[in-house]
Amino acid sequence: MKIEATYDIIIAGGGLSGLSLAWYLAKGGYDKQVLVVDSTFAPVNNKTWCFWTNQPPPFLHILYRKWEKARVSVSDYETFQNLNEFNYYCIRSSDFKECVLKELRQHKNFHLAEENILDLSSNKDKAILLTKNGKHYLADYIFQSIKPPQQLDPSEVEYSLVQHFLGYEIKTNNRIFDPETFTLMDFENNFSPGIGFIYVLPFSPQHALIEFTVFSKSVLAKTEYKQRIALYLQQNFKLDEKDYEVKRQEYGEIPMEIRPHIPFYNDGTNIVNLGTVGGQTKPTTGYTFLRIQDYTQQLSQSLITDNRLVPPPQSPKRFRYYDLWLLHILSTSSEESLLLFKSLFKNNKLDEILRFLGEDSSFFQDLKIMSSVPSRPFLKAIWKNFF
Repeated sequence: MKIEATYDIIIAGGGLSGLSLAWYLAKGGYDKQVLVVDSTFAPVNNKTWCFWTNQPPPFLHILYRKWEKARVSVSDYETFQNLNEFNYYCIRSSDFKECVLKELRQHKNFHLAEENILDLSSNKDKAILLTKNGKHYLADYIFQSIKPPQQLDPSEVEYSLVQHFLGYEIKTNNRIFDPETFTLMDFENNFSPGIGFIYVLPFSPQHALIEFTVFSKSVLAKTEYKQRIALYLQQNFKLDEKDYEVKRQEYGEIPMEIRPHIPFYNDGTNIVNLGTVGGQTKPTTGYTFLRIQDYTQQLSQSLITDNRLVPPPQSPKRFRYYDLWLLHILSTSSEESLLLFKSLFKNNKLDEILRFLGEDSSFFQDLKIMSSVPSRPFLKAIWKNFF
């Protein structure tokens, strides 16, 4: 085996989690050798990352938009609510990538390699990255976000749903949107199979991202997402296709499943999983951005201070149970799921719901949320998963 080069850290994958770790290492003054490997580092505006927080947001200088008012519509219930505790933020993937790469290029100990990754492995002392060009790179640690853990047994995965979506970023001929209010969920009452809803991020009166999102076991044909978006724009904004221009499209698939927590890629301890493969995507919402920021910031501080590894954390146990029960409901009954969402939004303030979904609520606040929705679906979920 011919060794191309040896580093202290290799980051395999230049997406959100890999570049977040590189950012915090560089900004924190990490002075050892770091290699970031990805097939390309060209910034592409193909993702929109959104999150809510009541703290100063990360990457404040590249935030694309902020909202303080939200709309939700489910069945015959609609609500507009001011966010008093939280703000809802949006960052574009292209802005994020440009920002991080600009910072990394100012540090001589950070290196970028545009290579296709073929394999990851370990020996007694080092972690090894193999590229499709046959190059071997060695490091004390590899942090990877591109491959599922080798030890993941598919039979141990429960409730394998997918959150899948397609969005249009559009510019309209006329002033249509309220840029102060985003639509978190506008449910389609008769959608099947699964749960379908529209998500709207208005950037200006003539500029918005419109996404059709589905929770189901399989994805749709691309034409169906597009038809749903076109119908929504026509019914809700009186927009025909001639009335707007599609500037770009955005498509994604996010796993919604309960899987074992596996911090490491293989049976060693020097290849660490990041991002979705590291369990940092919340199963019931798909939200990942802040969880990645929290972990990579903590990890970088530990590596900078004493070169100590901090494995990816798990959610508190009670929230893992909540996710399990909700995924059971989503996977078994669209009707009960819609009723649950209606009760949730009708009987609670949106700030309370966001605190709960962000796993920042107390147990007593959890009980208030749980008691506000129909009990029968949860009792069936508890019975199914415990007896």
